[in-house]
Amino acid sequence: MPVPSCSCLGPQRSHRLLALALLPVAALSACGPVYRAKADPGVAAAAMGAPQPAIPPSAAADADPRRLLGTWAMTDNDNLLFNLLLRPDGSALTAAGSRGPGKESTGRLTEQDLVEVGRWRGWGNGLRVDYSDGWTDTILVSPGGPIQWSWQPGSDRNGPPTNTGKAVRLTAPEMAWVGVYRLTPTQPQLPPYLATLLSSGRAFNTIDTIAAGSWRQESNRLVIDWASGWRTTFERSSAPAAGSRFEVLHWAPGT
Repeated sequence: MPVPSCSCLGPQRSHRLLALALLPVAALSACGPVYRAKADPGVAAAAMGAPQPAIPPSAAADADPRRLLGTWAMTDNDNLLFNLLLRPDGSALTAAGSRGPGKESTGRLTEQDLVEVGRWRGWGNGLRVDYSDGWTDTILVSPGGPIQWSWQPGSDRNGPPTNTGKAVRLTAPEMAWVGVYRLTPTQPQLPPYLATLLSSGRAFNTIDTIAAGSWRQESNRLVIDWASGWRTTFERSSAPAAGSRFEVLHWAPGT
C-alpha cells in the first residue's frame, strides 16, 4: 500500500475510512466475468460420482430456501475456496481470493478477481444463485448434507453441472467478518479499493502488487496483516452491517 504523505499520518499510523462494509450487491453490478476453473469431468466424477441431471424447480417446491441463508464455504475445480453470502433481500455475492492459483503473488488483483454478484431464488429442495457474469451456483440438500452444483455460462442448467462439491455453512461468530469491503484511501490520488476476508483466515486486496494477507479477530478489533508489510485494523469489536461506515487504521511496514 503506498505510504501517505506526512500530512496524512500521525506519528506511526494513517487513517482511512471504510466506505462500505460487506459490499452491497448493487454497487458491483457492472463487474465483468470472474474466474472459475474450466470443467473437469474427472474431478467432478471423483468428488461426487457420475454427475446427474439437476433437480427441476418443481421438485420439493414447498421447501423454504430461506433456511439456507447465511455464509457458505465452497470450492471450484482448482480447489480454490470462495465464500457465498446469501441475504434475506434476495441478493448474493461471493468473496474470493484470486483468479487462479498463485495470481495474488504475480500481479495486482482486480474487482473481478475478488467478487461476483447475483440474486438467489428457491430451486428444487435448495436454492439457486444466478450471477451477472453468467455463472450459476446451487445449494441442494442431500442425505449426506448440503452440496454445491455449479454451471458455467451458456451450459444447460438441467444437464450435468460444470463442477460439484460440498457446501459448508459457516456458523462460528468470527465468520460474521467474512465478506467484501470497500476502502477509501486518505490519499486523494488513489481510488477506492476492495478487500476480501475469507473463511480460511486469508485476506486479499486490489491495491497491493502482492495482494494476499491473513486476518484474525482480537477482543476489540479485527487485524489484517498484509504480505506487503502493511497492517490494517478495523476498530470495532463486531462485524459491521452491510453498507455501514467506520474507521480503519493502516499501519506502515516497520511501525
